[in-house]
Amino acid sequence: MEITVKERIKLFLKHLNIGQNKFEAKVGWSNGYINNTKNISSDKLNQIIKEYPQLNLTWLITGKGEMINSDRAEQTTDVEERRVIDFKDKYLEVLEENRFLRIEIEKLRNTK
Repeated sequence: MEITVKERIKLFLKHLNIGQNKFEAKVGWSNGYINNTKNISSDKLNQIIKEYPQLNLTWLITGKGEMINSDRAEQTTDVEERRVIDFKDKYLEVLEENRFLRIEIEKLRNTK
């Protein structure tokens, strides 16, 4: 038995490790849309590809080929690496701010 587009979407979500609610919100669908619809229209597929360009549309519709477009997968990896670096930088900034605030709190406690 061939799997449906809905089931392939769920496989894609599992691959990305994101939940259906988050996915539905990102593509502009109502909560529970995937579970409550029988067929996914072409405009809905366009919304998916707009938000997730790395997804192979041929695979999504027919099940043929790879789930992820290989050139897009490399681009996604680059974006993810930049995102990790940005989060790390932000984390270090927050740690430094936290350290500074602890020093300030200690100074305030000592002045009383």
